[in-house]
Amino acid sequence: MSVYIYDKEVQASSIWRTLRTFSDIGIICLDYKINFRSEKGIDYLDKIHRRAAKRLLRCCQENGGLFIKFGQSIAVQSSLLPPPFRKELSVLYDNAPSVSVDKIAPVIEQCFEGKGLGDLFDEFSPEAVASASVAQVHVARLKGDRSKVVAVKVQKPEIKLQIDWDLFTFRTCARMVQYAFGIPIMWSVKEVERRLREELDFEREANNSELAQRDLDTMADGWLKRAVYIPKVYWEATGKQVLTTEWIDGTSLVDPKQLLDEQWSGREIMQRMVSVFAFQIFVSGNVHGDPHPGNILVRQHPDNKLWREPQLVLLDHGLYVRETPRFRKQYAEFWRAAVIGDKSAMKSIAQSWGMPDAGMFSAMVSLKPPQLGTRKKDSVARAKADASRAADGSDGSSLGSYDRQMEIKKRAITALRDSSNLPPELVFVVRNTNIVRANNQSLGIPVNRIKILGQYAAYGLRRILVEEAWSPERRYSQERGVAVGRGSLVSRLLGVVAGEWSYVTFRFALWAAGVGMTLYGLWGRML
Repeated sequence: MSVYIYDKEVQASSIWRTLRTFSDIGIICLDYKINFRSEKGIDYLDKIHRRAAKRLLRCCQENGGLFIKFGQSIAVQSSLLPPPFRKELSVLYDNAPSVSVDKIAPVIEQCFEGKGLGDLFDEFSPEAVASASVAQVHVARLKGDRSKVVAVKVQKPEIKLQIDWDLFTFRTCARMVQYAFGIPIMWSVKEVERRLREELDFEREANNSELAQRDLDTMADGWLKRAVYIPKVYWEATGKQVLTTEWIDGTSLVDPKQLLDEQWSGREIMQRMVSVFAFQIFVSGNVHGDPHPGNILVRQHPDNKLWREPQLVLLDHGLYVRETPRFRKQYAEFWRAAVIGDKSAMKSIAQSWGMPDAGMFSAMVSLKPPQLGTRKKDSVARAKADASRAADGSDGSSLGSYDRQMEIKKRAITALRDSSNLPPELVFVVRNTNIVRANNQSLGIPVNRIKILGQYAAYGLRRILVEEAWSPERRYSQERGVAVGRGSLVSRLLGVVAGEWSYVTFRFALWAAGVGMTLYGLWGRML
């Protein structure tokens, strides 16, 4: 009894949450080990998936805190996990339980060295208007300026007590899954732990949000600048555990039906969303690691009084990754190789990261589904299905459910066997693209996500190659691309030509692929 009281009152139930997680993950592993057999049929296998997903959901909901974020991460792995996991765990995007103002007031006082709510705000809502995994949001008015309505994000008091236990549990469960199923996932754990700790620093989040807006202001085109907005930070009421930004009214992407009821175009929303995150991945190199539906609002553009023009408002900038120039260039080159069909270049880049299976790597980064085998199927049905899947890389394998899952597992194990060379930023770039794909699917796949990503990859690669060509510390080399050393004007011009040629061929391949899939879809509908 004394251990229980100590755990609840001093450790915020961290010990009990850890034991619950070990128990649930152990049961799920045993269930798969004992019962997952192909001879029992697809319906039986789906029951195992649903059973496991429901148990995992219950574990995340009862534990709360970072476990909500862990569950959200699993929910977006639609290309590599069975559908029940996405269906069950997607409810974790809804509001998490909030705590009373009495419990968060000490957090604010500690953050601002004794200053309380009354010292910082003229008004402060007694109830949270939103609650997430590690923090909750209240509406307030700044002290001395009642005209400024602000959103105050306050870290939940138990998070600091739970973080070490939760990351220990996460690390241990990852080892359990790797040992039980042979899937090498430990390569990503260290980077995930580091980023999650950074996410608890709200001053860092404030800097991330200002950097993201500055990137849009300095590097984006006019259309994208209008399409996306990031709330202003009020530094006088911001600290390590408290973040104050301007309040923005809008409709959350969590409720697609509400967006449709408000007559917003799903195509215009997704065009903006895919574009801004493609811009971050391929152009700015500062990537939002958690673009789930709850972190995106849609509002009428405040400067347009004449017609409906949606503007996305990006929230929650705590989880960001800074890409190295080398990674951004290689990642864009991989996309170019995949689009123009340069399998040799795809294989070379994948192998440089320790992944011999370039096709499986394409599936991991949401570029295209893994090609698992072929069987004859009706050509008309294939044309219709392929045309609808092409826009978002959904899996079109004709293998049986069990065979498909077993081959994905086998290829994932092979692909991740040598993980020592995998870029650390890849974890969150993949997370970003998977979440955006899930968002696109939730609105009925209104845009060709692959095409938009490809366009920004082409633009980003062009920028990199041209900047390298004009760099005073580099010269052009036909054998090595761009090498260290000063070069002549001719060599620099050759580098610029190479960048422009890369861009033109990349864009032409995207255009040709789009035309081809449009004609393929029309043929399928006509027959």
